[in-house]
Amino acid sequence: MTSLPLVWGDNASMESILSGGAQPAPVYRYWQDQYDMAAVDSLESLEQDDPDIVILAQPRAMDPADLTILDAWVRMGGDVIILTDPDLVWPSELPLGDTRRPLASGLLSPLLGHWGLELVADADRSTEAVDLSFGSYSFATRGAGKLQPMTAGSAPNARCKMASGDFIARCSVGLGQASIVADADFLNAAFWPESTRRSPQNSGAVRFVDSLVEEHIDSIVSKK
Repeated sequence: MTSLPLVWGDNASMESILSGGAQPAPVYRYWQDQYDMAAVDSLESLEQDDPDIVILAQPRAMDPADLTILDAWVRMGGDVIILTDPDLVWPSELPLGDTRRPLASGLLSPLLGHWGLELVADADRSTEAVDLSFGSYSFATRGAGKLQPMTAGSAPNARCKMASGDFIARCSVGLGQASIVADADFLNAAFWPESTRRSPQNSGAVRFVDSLVEEHIDSIVSKK
């Protein structure tokens, strides 16, 4: 689930989608080749579909029912990866107010707060590109935020550990697992080296997400 122009590419119209002229973003093309993936606008059938992993990449404002469904599904043993950016800097030619524009700031506070987290923007709020490194994965981004622990209002069986300078939180929520990353701009291929736009598997940004997926797959296997 995402508000980013990943599935159909930037500025896609209904005409270009129907005619086959719309092209997915490089990261989404890679995901389609690598995983059995489906884009969704609602989580109402989540329990019935029961995917291995849910990925939220800067999703649009979610219905409270969807947040409740996701929380319950994770607590029953589901796995979710959340990329939520407090200060998205994703260029778009679409006018302000156009519903196709990516969401400028993550709107998952009710869910994150329930799990004991708060998403905050960097105090510097610079729009300059910065290079990030996590183990062997390096990539550029803009407007990365941080995740801060909070206790007031959080559920008792949600426990989160911060990592990488509070850029990542790994949470145990009931029987399930959640990985939350305080950024989504790094999925924008415009920040990648030109060679990796044609070969996304070589992108540090893509391999970073793959590493999160692999962590969750290991968790899923260990539960069986």
